[in-house]
Amino acid sequence: MLQRLIHSARVNVFESGRFYYWVLVVLTSYFLLNRFLQKLSFVYLDNRWIELKVGEGILFGLAYIVILISAWFLRKKIPLYVFWCWGGLVLIFFINEFRFAWGHADYSLFKSLTETQWYYTAKFTMPLLFWGVWSVLKNANHYGAVYINQLLIFLTINAVFIFFGALFSVSIFESYPLSGRWGYNGLLFHNSMSNILYGLLLISLFETNRKKRLLIFIFSLSLLFLGQKAGVFYLALIVCFVWIKNKAVQVGFLSLGGVLLLTVQYWIPFIVQYNLFWRNVYDKHGSWGVFFSLRNENIQNIFYQTNNMSVLDFFIGGISRFPTRIEMMPFDFFLFFGLVGVLIMIVFFWNWSAKLYWYIPLVVASLSGGVYEIPFGMMLYIVVFTLVKKTKRKALYSNHSE
Repeated sequence: MLQRLIHSARVNVFESGRFYYWVLVVLTSYFLLNRFLQKLSFVYLDNRWIELKVGEGILFGLAYIVILISAWFLRKKIPLYVFWCWGGLVLIFFINEFRFAWGHADYSLFKSLTETQWYYTAKFTMPLLFWGVWSVLKNANHYGAVYINQLLIFLTINAVFIFFGALFSVSIFESYPLSGRWGYNGLLFHNSMSNILYGLLLISLFETNRKKRLLIFIFSLSLLFLGQKAGVFYLALIVCFVWIKNKAVQVGFLSLGGVLLLTVQYWIPFIVQYNLFWRNVYDKHGSWGVFFSLRNENIQNIFYQTNNMSVLDFFIGGISRFPTRIEMMPFDFFLFFGLVGVLIMIVFFWNWSAKLYWYIPLVVASLSGGVYEIPFGMMLYIVVFTLVKKTKRKALYSNHSE
């Protein structure tokens, strides 16, 4: 009886593409509803409804437990490097947690679980195991396609609200309501998730559905209208590496980007004159403060406070604790996991064996935070990448067979 029950759970839950499709649907629905309600509460009630974040944390915690069990059942199919990378980060975390607890009498395990290091490490490590599990599920390709199509419908509807808000200056549809900063996010509150959603699915449209030119145009405009530098960066990299196929033109495009980067201090003062919010930032923090949204100052402040960094800190991190972070991927991994953690993540993504444009989300995250900080963002990244890769491989095999 017990064996039949375990077998049924294994087949229908822990090794089921359909089950994980519903996990994605529940997480996505709650995440998007959470951001919509947060925006409403912020605009009309002057309150962010922190309780919504608690619910989100509980859901992702439950998902992590399920993924751990699935990883155990599927351990013979999942590539070994996934477990090594996941285990390496978890081991570094436990070492640093012990070091911190040993040196601080007021250490709270509950606070660490719900607010600081345990919580943040879970956000980093869960997607690694999810990649291993999702990539070996039998029906992942089918359910991934269904899931992505549903997201495309939602993002198209949200784009309508983005354009409507931009056209009629509707405050509830702004990316940053009540701040004076330009940008429109439709139904969602401002965060990195919007540019991740539109950026990732725009890449997938270019790769598998180039005939959907209207949808490509809508998603491209949405990235611009978000009013986020990360959205513009996504679009520029997608145009350069996905849309443009000519190598010479790509080099020219990258050269232009390099020139703009080197001359930031000359053209930023003219751009900020069109927006009071950014003009104030420029007056207080200069051109680089505007360009990096003050993350450059976060780097200076954190490393200034830790100028007595030990050799152990350099190699395994533990330099700061969440929520203190920079929101730039290489720096944050170095802060929490040291040089070893940075190398582990390089090994993990290197083993994807993907084309350069699939690393666009990581490049954007290296300058402006984003995909690595949001478990749902990394899970979406994995689903889209796996779907496109398997779809193209299937099409290639079909062409060969013919």
